[in-house]
Amino acid sequence: MPELRRGPLTDRWVIIAPERTKRPSDYRSKETEEKNQDLKNCPFCPGNEHMTPPEIYRTGGGDERWWVRVVPNKFPALQDYPQLDLTTKDGVFERMNGVGAHEVVIDSPEHTKEIPDLPLEQIERIVDTYVLRLKALMEDPPYNFMLQTAPNPVPRLGKPSYWATLP
Repeated sequence: MPELRRGPLTDRWVIIAPERTKRPSDYRSKETEEKNQDLKNCPFCPGNEHMTPPEIYRTGGGDERWWVRVVPNKFPALQDYPQLDLTTKDGVFERMNGVGAHEVVIDSPEHTKEIPDLPLEQIERIVDTYVLRLKALMEDPPYNFMLQTAPNPVPRLGKPSYWATLP
């Protein structure tokens, strides 16, 4: 289970999420990697929505057409817990449950493109999605901090963005 720990020297909280080491890509052979470079196997491409967890949010038309999608991360660094369970060890080391949300923003059906290469109206949709999701997450009292990580650098998967909210 993920947890948050405060570093006694830096006074900063860090995420400890050992479950993330169980991602299937960590154990793929080179042969499997080459096979998966085909975009028809990509969970972020249109038509492969069944390969991701159920959507949290989407902009766009009907079932097949979308502009931006948000899904829970399959291997979250944070999870929803009923309580924070803050504890201190030896009066120095603080820890608590890794409470938070960890979402993936799929920026575009053409997710292999960099954001600056997308049309302006698509960039506006992406920004609007971030604003809407941030507002929705901030309405939940435990969440009061947002952490965004860089887009996925693996070319075969494109560039969906990942974010997490923390208590």
